[in-house]
Amino acid sequence: MNRLILIALTLIFLVSCEGEERMILISEGEFTLGLNPQSTVLQFMSEKTSALNAQPEQQYFLEAFYIDQFEVTYEEFLKFKPQAQYPTRKMYLPVSGVSWYEADAYCHWLGKRLPREHEWEKAARGNDNRIFVWGNDFEKGTANFGKQVQPVNTLKGDVSSYNIWGMNGNVSEWTSSWYQPYPDSTLQDKNYGKKFKVTRGGSIHKREHGFLQQFAMLPYRNFSPPEMRFWDTGFRCAKSH
Repeated sequence: MNRLILIALTLIFLVSCEGEERMILISEGEFTLGLNPQSTVLQFMSEKTSALNAQPEQQYFLEAFYIDQFEVTYEEFLKFKPQAQYPTRKMYLPVSGVSWYEADAYCHWLGKRLPREHEWEKAARGNDNRIFVWGNDFEKGTANFGKQVQPVNTLKGDVSSYNIWGMNGNVSEWTSSWYQPYPDSTLQDKNYGKKFKVTRGGSIHKREHGFLQQFAMLPYRNFSPPEMRFWDTGFRCAKSH
């Protein structure tokens, strides 16, 4: 019996350690959260997509945390849910078509968790208030906003200053956060509350959209019902330090 317990504990340890070598430590400290619509770098914004829910811009302190360097792939997710059926055989693509509950369960299976939306934004923007992972000038071909999802480690331009890949395009990502107002926000939004989870990052099928630049901005906040599955939404995991 003792031997069986030891084997079980060993398996749990191995599962919890899987993938940790590809996590990036984000140090504690303040970063710029949200948007300032009066900023000179945001002159392309329209009134229809002014990202009022990402205001006011503010300095926000976070404790240190770890976050996955890459989005979770089909190969990795199917180890957790081998019975799942997906219309692709390309196991190196970021998994999509998973609900928030499935993403949350996968991360906990590994002893991790989904990133909070503020953690996601800091990991993507770095400490110099950039709007896209590469800077403040929109470069259409740098991230994947096209029609097909690409492997998690192919677009070398879509890499944050922390060396985290795929945060600006490819697939959007679930966070652990409920859709709530920012501190000191004056926006009244009937969708606030514990109804929707925040998703972050640009994704495929946005190239022909007239508001591509706005939707691709790292501070941009979207939200979705946690029980829904979307083919342009995946996830990555995080872990407290």
